[in-house]
Amino acid sequence: MSELTKRIIVAAIGIPIAFTVVYFGGIAFTVAIAIISSLALKEFYDMAEKKGYPTFKVWGIIIGLFPFAMYILQGIFDDYASADTLHFSVWLTTIMFFVPVVSIVTLLLVLFSKRQNAIASIGIIFTGFFYISLMLFTLILLRNLDWYGIENFGLFIVIIMFCSIWVCDSAAYFIGRKFGKHKLLERVSPKKSIEGAVAGFIASVIFFPLASHFLIPEFNTVFAIILGVIVGIFGQIGDLVESKLKREADVKDSSNLIPGHGGILDRFDSIIFVSPLVLIFLAIISILMNEL
Repeated sequence: MSELTKRIIVAAIGIPIAFTVVYFGGIAFTVAIAIISSLALKEFYDMAEKKGYPTFKVWGIIIGLFPFAMYILQGIFDDYASADTLHFSVWLTTIMFFVPVVSIVTLLLVLFSKRQNAIASIGIIFTGFFYISLMLFTLILLRNLDWYGIENFGLFIVIIMFCSIWVCDSAAYFIGRKFGKHKLLERVSPKKSIEGAVAGFIASVIFFPLASHFLIPEFNTVFAIILGVIVGIFGQIGDLVESKLKREADVKDSSNLIPGHGGILDRFDSIIFVSPLVLIFLAIISILMNEL
């Protein structure tokens, strides 16, 4: 069975499951993203270990679960977001609360550990938390986001974002294979081409406003185009960053967990970059609109 066939079969099974979880939202969605974050963290730590770096894998994964656990227990979003807008207090309060906790726990682990290379251990744990856990946590905030009374706005914006990334990746892959002649960043990902990257960017810029027109017609078209630009640029940057990590660790995929697709980190590398930027953009627009 070819890799493409495996990809299609897994996608045919996985996409409906993903949409179902996104649709129901709530605790189910939070738990699902927490599991995804933990698996991605494990893959990140596994790659670090392949380079000989010391890791506190179990503790790192536990630390990565802090935002999700506290969200469920204390209802962060309900406490800090009003019904019609998203304030920066959600993002800032989350960071201000978790950074000291993560810092203290990490430094205590290193202090009482007998392992060498303390600096490397601290850097790896912090990187895993900020790069994976905190970035994926923004998906929870997006899914529960209300936008000036637009019904199911958070649900639709997450679905459109996911689909836009898939469209971008597919366009880049197929156009790159057919017409790609100029390397995009050969030392990081030799198979990616400028032609493919441009095709992926154009596809996302077209798809995002088109999908939002049908699913959330009340949403401003210019805003939707900007979100398409964010997906088209930073989704591909996220993919390149993970490719850099894999090349450093000398592995083809972050794991073999998903047949034909590699690991969890391989599938969510673009989401990791796009989700927080979409949230920040919507927060900025919300603030500006309230100031006018």
